[in-house]
Amino acid sequence: MSTPEQRAFTGWAFVILRLPLAMRARIVLFTMLLLLCHPQLWSQAVTKQFPPAVPAGSNSAQSTPDAQAPGTPDAPESAQNSAGSIPVLHVVAPHPTGVPVKIEADTQSYVKTPAANLYTLQGHVVIHYRDYVIQADRATYNQATSDVVAEGHVHLDGGPDDAHFLASHGTMNLDAHSGNFYDVAGTLEGQRLQRHTKILNSSSPFAITARELIETGPQQYQVIDGTVTSCELPHPDWQLAAKEFFLANEKATGKNTLFDLDGLPVLHKVPVFYLPYVTHAVNGEQRQSGFLIPIFGSDTTKGLILGEEVYWVLGRSADLLLGSEYYSNRGFAPLGQFRYKGRGLDFATVKFHSLLDRLPVAENQGGADILIDLRHDFSPETRAVADIEYLSSYAYRQAFEENYAIAINSEVKSQLFLAHAHDGLAEGLTFNRYQSFESNATSAKGVEEITIFHLPTAQFDGLDQHVPGTPLMWGVTASGAVLSRSEPGFSTSTAVPRLDVYPHLALPLHFDGWTLRPVVGVRDTFYAKSQNPAPLGQVPSERDASLNRKDFEAGVDLRPPALEREFTAPWLEHLLGGELRHAIEPDIHYRYVNGIDNFSSVLRFDDLDVASDTNEVEYSLTQRLFVRHTAQHPCKGDDALGPSDMCGGETVDWLSWQVAQKYFFEPDFDGAITPRTRNVLDTTLDLSGVAFLTSPRRYSPVISRLHWRTSSDTDLEWDVDYDTKTGRLDSSNLFAGYHRGDYTFTVGDAHLHTVATPAETLPQAPTPTNTAPANTTTQETDFNQIRLSAIYGSPAKLGLSTGVSAGYDFTLVQWQYYGLQASYNWNCCGLSFELRHYSLGTVRDDTEKLYSFTLAGVGAAGSLKRAERVITGLMPY
Repeated sequence: MSTPEQRAFTGWAFVILRLPLAMRARIVLFTMLLLLCHPQLWSQAVTKQFPPAVPAGSNSAQSTPDAQAPGTPDAPESAQNSAGSIPVLHVVAPHPTGVPVKIEADTQSYVKTPAANLYTLQGHVVIHYRDYVIQADRATYNQATSDVVAEGHVHLDGGPDDAHFLASHGTMNLDAHSGNFYDVAGTLEGQRLQRHTKILNSSSPFAITARELIETGPQQYQVIDGTVTSCELPHPDWQLAAKEFFLANEKATGKNTLFDLDGLPVLHKVPVFYLPYVTHAVNGEQRQSGFLIPIFGSDTTKGLILGEEVYWVLGRSADLLLGSEYYSNRGFAPLGQFRYKGRGLDFATVKFHSLLDRLPVAENQGGADILIDLRHDFSPETRAVADIEYLSSYAYRQAFEENYAIAINSEVKSQLFLAHAHDGLAEGLTFNRYQSFESNATSAKGVEEITIFHLPTAQFDGLDQHVPGTPLMWGVTASGAVLSRSEPGFSTSTAVPRLDVYPHLALPLHFDGWTLRPVVGVRDTFYAKSQNPAPLGQVPSERDASLNRKDFEAGVDLRPPALEREFTAPWLEHLLGGELRHAIEPDIHYRYVNGIDNFSSVLRFDDLDVASDTNEVEYSLTQRLFVRHTAQHPCKGDDALGPSDMCGGETVDWLSWQVAQKYFFEPDFDGAITPRTRNVLDTTLDLSGVAFLTSPRRYSPVISRLHWRTSSDTDLEWDVDYDTKTGRLDSSNLFAGYHRGDYTFTVGDAHLHTVATPAETLPQAPTPTNTAPANTTTQETDFNQIRLSAIYGSPAKLGLSTGVSAGYDFTLVQWQYYGLQASYNWNCCGLSFELRHYSLGTVRDDTEKLYSFTLAGVGAAGSLKRAERVITGLMPY
């Protein structure tokens, strides 16, 4: 016989507690009128249920249309009896905290006592409490204290830690976020579990197994006789096992820990390391201080490699990495990195690596390479930027730099500038250092290198602006610099002042599709020092006499209307996927400079110093093919960020081809050309990078710039300089790339034809016993190198990935570089092997065998670093 305080009922039931009561407008109005006339002015909750009548003793668990739907605001304090024939209407006191609760179970019972309001639930129990979801076979829920006792296939999802646990049984207090769980497997900040889930996975999981898990509060756990890992359960590739772990402040700490490899078939349940003390981040993106995985490896040049690094978190916006590697054949190699990320675009990065080579001085290849990059915005108009590099030894770079493109680069550039721009005006202050190593040898006079300093340069630029009341536009550029230059056999003073100002006027005209822009200006450049001209094959010298260079400049830029034609043939649309437009854009530019009669007396620091008299015209023709895709297709690239997944109607610059040439009315540039050697003038720099002026000439080489981009997967660029005077290619640079799915192919060929200077062709300097004149004949040199790469794989690909990269020199008939890499990624770890060969003259000719073992959420161990791999970013972690 049931009492009013205890009534049991069968069937599928929903019990929902939610306060305050959500009512429609008319119910709110009615309730307000009722409260004004009612002596009891505290809130109440009224529930009304009309379950269907079922036969006595029936255990039907079926929901009916009249049953209270999930999400309704009230829940019964009592329910009808098992006969189900008498509807129950009962007033339920609101939950003191107003927490929404929903309970589902096959059978439910409710007991109210002075100490507890207890629900007893049996069969397919689901409890929704705030953002918690608890599932179990059996459970009790205390409404007054939010205590839950669950047994049998317990699942817990949610909470402040976004926890997802499986357990055999457990107790918990949902308001205090505390509890005890037994036989636990689960994740923090992972994916929500489904009923009867047996595999826990997440894109960046922190997984736990434990005999007992004690939760003492938000982000406060104690793992007893358990493991932690960043792999998917139930078969993680690796895990840390210990008698006890403590989870707090988003990291796990443990003592006397074993690092096990469990998921690899050949290393099943193998304890690899014993760690007296270990920490592991709960959040995969969280940074934490500590020692990194030791570095092990070997190399034919370095010998046995042992290394260790320490990482410090310096607050929310900065971190520091310091460490060192030991090469058994060469000595210690310290390295480090500092990173800072400020507001907006502010950042700072400092990197260095070095070698304390213990070989004798004659064979020593030690050195250091330091890089500093930073930016700080004082305001939207003012910013400071630095890109600084210091390299102590070119031999060190060639011998120990793992990136081939950097290893062969003999230039080191540094600059620091402060810039302010407003209303079309810009002011700036720049410190610049340029260093070019002539060789890796060190002579008695020091390192053979060219060094140029701009310390500093003050720059002012006024963009073209209209003169009030006229169609004229004015503009000006001005600079003041303190310069110096040194190279083998020549050196300037420590500080050579230079002032330059260039005001000009322009008159843009537009008529019937034609654009005409004449411009006139004067330039005045003052040098506090100058140089004594020297005969061919000899180095000039500095003199104390100042120099003032003045010139008059004029030019006209003429652009006729572009010629266009549409092609809409059906076969063309079928081939290209859209309509085709062909455009031809001619351009003619005339330039005149007069007044520079002291070209040979000007010291050389940058392109401002190679200005010369000229009377020239440049003509070019650019052809473009535009494709407008008319058919609907899946969006790619930036279009994929739009509101639709399908695109159509957009236009792409499918192909562009520019052909240009210059004609010189003054072939010797008013005496600025020195025959039988390379001459670099500002008029040639803006056309081509090839120094083609070895004698007076009327025509420049014809340049061709072809760029073809058929899709986001295909790219082709071919730049050619053809000299009509000599009938040969001065340069040809070809690049082609293709990417589709996991396959990537690239090929690049660089061909350059140069003329050697007399200084480079001198067989022997004249001596008292050798009075033969210097060889001043012109010699020609060809460079032809090809770069190839083929890659199968992607950063997120599981299984096998492989790649090859190589560089071949046709002139020297040898492989300069090649690398072969194979990688295999498991669930949360990966293994890579690479064979790499360098052939860089007498400095480096070796073969390296490298490897790397990567663990998700932990790091990588081995001699193969991520940034130096053939397959860049191949490993998913």
